[in-house]
Amino acid sequence: MTENQILALISSVLVLILLLRGSRLPNRGVLPQIAIWLAIFALLGLSYKVFQPT
Repeated sequence: MTENQILALISSVLVLILLLRGSRLPNRGVLPQIAIWLAIFALLGLSYKVFQPT
């Protein structure tokens, strides 16, 4: 697998997890959702830094 395919797979899994959690859990407020999105963006940034093209 190429680096782009790995990043696409990771992002797809993260979106799937986010959608599944949102459909199963009741609405608990804005703060947990903000924390989840910040974690997703941090993971995407870290993965880009690790797998960035040279």
